[in-house]
Amino acid sequence: MFPNINTSKNGKITIKEKAINFDFHIDALGNILKRKLSKKHPEKQILSLDEADQLYDPNINELIIGCDIPEKIQISNEATDFFEEKKCKIKLLPLKEAITYWNRYEGHAIGLFHLAN
Repeated sequence: MFPNINTSKNGKITIKEKAINFDFHIDALGNILKRKLSKKHPEKQILSLDEADQLYDPNINELIIGCDIPEKIQISNEATDFFEEKKCKIKLLPLKEAITYWNRYEGHAIGLFHLAN
């Protein structure tokens, strides 16, 4: 996938030699965007329907989520149903595994990366 994620250390991810130390997502065009929190669930750990709707792009077939501690992020039932309706798989992985999965992925995906800072 583009962009390639280089490293993950000390609560930071490096992409194109730029260190990122906040939660972000990579959209279908490869743009890196700061994660927008849900109005309904302002706490970072819940992926809500509002956020799912913001993230979704009809050209993707998978949402790759990486988190230092996968148990710390939850996907609301409404968001899960939303992605199922769109026939978009959700892959929740520990951060390092998600980075490897992202870098090797050959389809169309969005990446959401939660950094425990």
